[in-house]
Amino acid sequence: MIQTIFFSGFMAALIYFFVLAGQTQSPSAWIYAVFLLIIFVQIMRTKQISKYRRIFQSAFAVFFMISFIGILYDVRGSMAITADTTLNAENPFCNIIIPAIMIPYALTKTIIYPGPIIGNFAAVIAMLFIWFIATVTIGKGWCGWVCFYGGWEDAVSRFAKKPRLHVLSHNKDFRAFQFAFLFFIILATVAVMSSVYCEWFCPFKLVTEFAPINNIPTLIATVLFIGLFLGLVIVMPFLTRKRFQCSTLCPFGAFQSLVDRLSGYRLCIDTEKCTGCLKCATACPFCAIDQDTITGKKGRPEITCAKCGECIGVCSSKAIRFEYAFEARKKKDASSCARPEPKTRFGRTVQALLDPQNLFIFSAFTFSVVISSRFVPDAINRIFRLFSGGVL
Repeated sequence: MIQTIFFSGFMAALIYFFVLAGQTQSPSAWIYAVFLLIIFVQIMRTKQISKYRRIFQSAFAVFFMISFIGILYDVRGSMAITADTTLNAENPFCNIIIPAIMIPYALTKTIIYPGPIIGNFAAVIAMLFIWFIATVTIGKGWCGWVCFYGGWEDAVSRFAKKPRLHVLSHNKDFRAFQFAFLFFIILATVAVMSSVYCEWFCPFKLVTEFAPINNIPTLIATVLFIGLFLGLVIVMPFLTRKRFQCSTLCPFGAFQSLVDRLSGYRLCIDTEKCTGCLKCATACPFCAIDQDTITGKKGRPEITCAKCGECIGVCSSKAIRFEYAFEARKKKDASSCARPEPKTRFGRTVQALLDPQNLFIFSAFTFSVVISSRFVPDAINRIFRLFSGGVL
């Protein structure tokens, strides 16, 4: 109870600073601020991490789309990427292609993405700074908690109560394909010095921005975008209850898996408590737990774990928990996640406040608040205007 009050108080202050400061007269800002605080308190109070995380991320995905498209129409009158916006480097920078721009930049000192370097809501420097801070704190937790695209798959994957298509035995194949695809995208980008992923493979063009169809290549690309969105973001998540695009095609997700070791948090599977039921493997939306993970007593999920909390929620033996990275490095084996229980009430209180799960959730949700603070109130405003007879 004390940790809920403590962290909720700090989160309320952060929500006020990022969402309400400067717009306390805005009903939309207040609606979103209250929503955020309720979600955070419910996560801390009930420990149903995945349920309320999904509610937030799904809502953020939809509101982000509304706001982003609205901003594009405000600025340039359409969702189309025009020759002028490309020539003037005015296209909003997307975090998904961060791994694909690094090697071209190292080789040529040129950022190949036609986006603003500074001074825009999605400028290159700002996005790289946010990515760096997120990487050294929550790591791949960005995918599980913050990503405004992953919320689409999170929502669709919950439409069915049970998976229609069981893919657990193919988890290793999906992970291998995702890393191979990341390697391919980097090589292709270096070869043509252009953003290959954005031009040919991004399934989220349908809900953000796209190149106008004015020749055969852009027609082919548009057909690919539609197919990838319907197949990987809608159909496969519905059939498998997995975040399928996140687990197979997203180069940013693969890259975050590789750099996650820089972050301060891990998930630990206590092999002494684990009963081998494989509920965690079935529930994991990122294909990060296999049968071999459990039977081989590895003591942790595989490299693609996004710290979303789904496995914690379904584990009836309470064998999965967060731990600090330094704890994981200090352990001689991965058999136990046990932490000594303090004998005094004060000691238990301090331990609860310093618990890695609480601190991770606070850190991840803070990024969610920061990233969403502009888009969601703006989207709510646009919806209000639409239904009150104004323009979206």
